[in-house]
Amino acid sequence: MPSATNPVAKAQAQQLLERSLGPDAQFRPDQWEAIDALVNDQARLLLVQRTGWGKSTVYFIATKLLRDRGAGPTLIISPLLALMHNQIQDAQDDLGLDARTINSNNTEEWAETKERVRNGECDILLISPERLANREFQEDVLEPMDDDFGLLVVDEAHCISDWGHDFRPDYRRIKRILQELPDHIPVAATTATANDRVVQDVTEQVPELDVIRGQLVRDSLRIQAIELGSRAERLAWLAENITNVPTAGIIYCLTTDEVETVAAWLTRQGLTVEPYHGGMDGERRRTLEQRLLDNDVDALVATNALGMGFNKPDLGWVVHFQRPPNLIRYYQEIGRAGRGLDEAYAIVLTGEEDDRIAEYFIESAFPEPGDFETVLETLEANDEPLYKYELLQRANISWKVASKCLGILRVENAILRVDDGFTRTNKEWTYDHERIESITELRRQELAQIQAFVETDACLTKFIDDALDGTMDGPCGQCANCVGELLPTTIQDAGLITAAEDHYRAESWDTIDARYYMPSRKGGRSKIADHRKPEDGRVLCEYGAPGLGETVREEHESEAPYSDTVVSAAVQHLRTEWDPEPAPAWVTAVPAYDGSNRVETLAQAIAYRLDLPYETALRKVEPTNPQQELANSYQKRWNVEGVFEATDAVRSGPGLLVDATVNSRWTLMEAGMTLRDADSGPIYPFALGKRQRI
Repeated sequence: MPSATNPVAKAQAQQLLERSLGPDAQFRPDQWEAIDALVNDQARLLLVQRTGWGKSTVYFIATKLLRDRGAGPTLIISPLLALMHNQIQDAQDDLGLDARTINSNNTEEWAETKERVRNGECDILLISPERLANREFQEDVLEPMDDDFGLLVVDEAHCISDWGHDFRPDYRRIKRILQELPDHIPVAATTATANDRVVQDVTEQVPELDVIRGQLVRDSLRIQAIELGSRAERLAWLAENITNVPTAGIIYCLTTDEVETVAAWLTRQGLTVEPYHGGMDGERRRTLEQRLLDNDVDALVATNALGMGFNKPDLGWVVHFQRPPNLIRYYQEIGRAGRGLDEAYAIVLTGEEDDRIAEYFIESAFPEPGDFETVLETLEANDEPLYKYELLQRANISWKVASKCLGILRVENAILRVDDGFTRTNKEWTYDHERIESITELRRQELAQIQAFVETDACLTKFIDDALDGTMDGPCGQCANCVGELLPTTIQDAGLITAAEDHYRAESWDTIDARYYMPSRKGGRSKIADHRKPEDGRVLCEYGAPGLGETVREEHESEAPYSDTVVSAAVQHLRTEWDPEPAPAWVTAVPAYDGSNRVETLAQAIAYRLDLPYETALRKVEPTNPQQELANSYQKRWNVEGVFEATDAVRSGPGLLVDATVNSRWTLMEAGMTLRDADSGPIYPFALGKRQRI
């Protein structure tokens, strides 16, 4: 380890910088100062610097200098392992650093990686914060290394703070590690998105962090906010304007479904675009990232899965198809653009449904107190540990909520993860109402802040800088509010809006895949016999999507019969878009949970238009709860198990089975199996709206 009598000179670091970035490379403000503090003073730093400033350059060069002097490997804790492969490859190629990772996708490499870390042959070990909870990792790596790590890097350090926009429970483990770390191990905690409140909270939770803070908003960005009423109008705007912006770019959407819809629309407009989201496997995502880096595509349409860690210096623009839920996330994502350009565009489109989506994110951020109680009580009631799926079989909570509850309860030692599931500890646990309410109120303040951002007439760049407690002392003189509109704010071709509405309608229908397995209340599952299963069906539209989807939502939530518009759209789809073989010869309806006849009336209208007989082939014999009130597939299945009975009106020919909406598919499956058990012909399920991805 270097000491004050044998300090590393800036010239040594400069040589490594030139090896990494080229002979003309120069340190940006604060970069050498950070390296100097880490290597020569074993300092503990909180680096608050904008995206693209070069935080990874600091800790990679510091790692090389420390390793050359006999220090142990660098441990990097980051939630962004999937997006750091480019930087890691550069560290290996340019600096000769041996970088390894331990994650769920490379289990075959774990043994070698652990051995190389223990033997001092690995220069950099990257892990996610969740890995810190793994007992095997603790025993095989952390405990043997003890104080032998040469540098600890905490990426996305704002996640330590309850007030950070992206708090992650497992970051509490990092806080404990930092507090117990030997004094001689330097620390680099890095973030691009910490305002004064977050910085204060992090430095209070992790004492002795020296803050190095730089200019936050990149000078090259040209920012504009454009209000457009509907998502169809936004598609039209993209079609008119996206070819006029320089180089390749990114279009951010809030949901996976929206990503797919926007990508398909722009492809039809003749652009080379690809969808990108977290549901894709890692190899596919890396291929798409490389295509964007190589300018082999005009754009990627992405969720925030394409975020921190992706570095394309010549990325010319970022368009937000929907307003993000807070200004800090917006700042993060526009930070992808303009890193190596004199000018780049950051455009946010905003409209009518943005608040609804933002409210959903706020309301679903933390499980309810009752959800935690359900998890704890369910675990306590079982003598043996439970896997997550076994918990869901016993409790009416969703997979997502269960994951959040289990994650928080594990960090707070109320439960343990053991080899065969989760088990309750003896530690008392109570819901921290004050903390959760405070954070939720902060999220609402953040929502109000970004609402004000898209509506303000003041400088947009300074608005962001002020929100992040930056140092700008006047307007930027280059955003749309300072110089006038950068890109048009209205649609020139009204026909494009109509075409976009048709696109949503065409993209919105989906297949209702027949289920193959039936869960057992006693555990396990069994295959559903082919002769009992309904056929694959169709759902007409996405519930609440522009155009028809919004009409279906409005009419479903009213008590009036479905309109001729909806019935005509259903009949048109059945006649022209779907051609099942053999074709349906009769129509029936799923009895409604509340005894109403709206679905029956809908089915009768469809049957009349198709010139097919309608039969009341099913009756309900047991009461049920509304399926949308049940949180997971197991509970939805058992809610409808055995609740239907076939009547004498069942026909032996192929039939069309109609319902209003579809979510888990269990209602249509149960109704279809009841008909098939009564010797019907093939049954084709059909629904008006899907409430979520099927």
